Amino acid sequence: MRLNDFQLTENFNLKEFECPCCHTVLLHPLLVLKLQKLRDEWGLPLIINSGYRCEVHNRDVGGVVRSLHKVGQAADVRVPNSEHEKFRALALESGFTKALCYGSKNFVHIQIGD
Repeated sequence: MRLNDFQLTENFNLKEFECPCCHTVLLHPLLVLKLQKLRDEWGLPLIINSGYRCEVHNRDVGGVVRSLHKVGQAADVRVPNSEHEKFRALALESGFTKALCYGSKNFVHIQIGD
């Protein structure tokens, strides 16, 4: 078994949220619970493009200084551009505090907290 390889919820494994450069993971429990609720409502798998980011990785990808990815309160989910607005609305209904669509990049940033 690989480090961080265990199920958190029915559809999410901890390794999906780990930083790609150092394999460290920090994940707020409420984020994964809301993601599971969103997945249940969406009815399709949710692919996490970016979960936790260490300081180095966040800088390398152009993340903001106070990114909630660095404290395990944000995730970027792969969503076809044509589904962005529908997904965004459902994310907000599911309790996320912010859902930002990234157009042609085919993902939606969702977060809990401020």
